[in-house]
Amino acid sequence: MNSSDNWLLHDHSQHEGLLTKCQEAVEIEDWDKANKTFRNLLAELKWHILQEEQVVYPAYEAEVNTPDEPTAALRSEHRKIIAFMNDTLQVFESQDSEHVLDCLNRLEQLLIKHHEKEEDIFLPMASLILKDNREEIQKKLHSFNSTKTDEK
Repeated sequence: MNSSDNWLLHDHSQHEGLLTKCQEAVEIEDWDKANKTFRNLLAELKWHILQEEQVVYPAYEAEVNTPDEPTAALRSEHRKIIAFMNDTLQVFESQDSEHVLDCLNRLEQLLIKHHEKEEDIFLPMASLILKDNREEIQKKLHSFNSTKTDEK
């Protein structure tokens, strides 16, 4: 499958880049920058998850008539990631760089595993299954993204 066939592929590197910036800020104990970067990452991830769960997953589920697989597993991972991030926000208050970095490293592993499942398995499969609905889904995603831009 060439890259144009995988039209749903997300660029998760933005999230990973924000996490790296946060880790770097914690390492030098720039807590203001670390907090702002982490909160930005959390907001970006929440928006990304909404986009997947309100546009991509329902389109896939409607097409294959199996709402329990594999989107249920991905939704469960989303909940775990956000819960872990909310817990990590509390750890930031300690300003214990070793503890915060440990949490950020664990988050990094969660994100990498999740992104690999999406990028290597789900999104290529969904791109193929949803190819006949591509234009409609892309319009919904663009409209969804426009809403985010309007909120800023």
